[in-house]
Amino acid sequence: MYPTLVFSAALFTSLLGTAQAQTLVNGQIFTNGLAIVDAPAPNSPMHAGSVTQVAIDISGDGKLDQSASIPGSDKSTRFDSLEIYLVSYQTKLNLTVSSGPGLLTQEQGSTVKHWNYNVSTCIPAGPYNLTFYEASHINDQPYFSITSYPVTVMNDHPADACSNGTNPLQSFPQLSSPPPHSPWLDGTSIATQPLPTATGSNSASAIVATGAPLAFALLGLLSLLSL
Repeated sequence: MYPTLVFSAALFTSLLGTAQAQTLVNGQIFTNGLAIVDAPAPNSPMHAGSVTQVAIDISGDGKLDQSASIPGSDKSTRFDSLEIYLVSYQTKLNLTVSSGPGLLTQEQGSTVKHWNYNVSTCIPAGPYNLTFYEASHINDQPYFSITSYPVTVMNDHPADACSNGTNPLQSFPQLSSPPPHSPWLDGTSIATQPLPTATGSNSASAIVATGAPLAFALLGLLSLLSL
């Protein structure tokens, strides 16, 4: 599979940082970009053979026009792309949850996007990171953010090794260029807390930046731009 994310040269050349930690506010996960994850909650179980629904608020809690979520929007603050992967360094798996524009373009008119992920019986039990790759613009400045948080796959009877939707497992941390903080928390005094990663750390700086085919595209284009 190949990522469908499209970035500007300015964004690629700005990829100087590494993945940062996300913020939990009143049960919502404020990612390092524009997306706000409503579900699943951190440390939620994902049962093999069943469906896990991912719910993402793309309105910034009502602060962002709905048209800004459609790739190609001309809004100064907008989504360019949003992809999700399920990754574990313990089980050495990197699985596609959602790639391409489908997540952002479905449910037009809704401020919350829902994605039903079929948790295959081939996925071994263990700790995983649900990882969001977001390309966006905030006040016409391009950003690329990576946000991960822990979930647990439950599977008493795993089937054969997974073959569909698998991607190379990447080393970490990966390069990213997130905004310095969530634009939706700017200037607020809301009590926040860091989330643990799938490694069990509760440090906000210990986020595990997980891999996807997108990483290959980023590093490859960075190499081309340096020629």
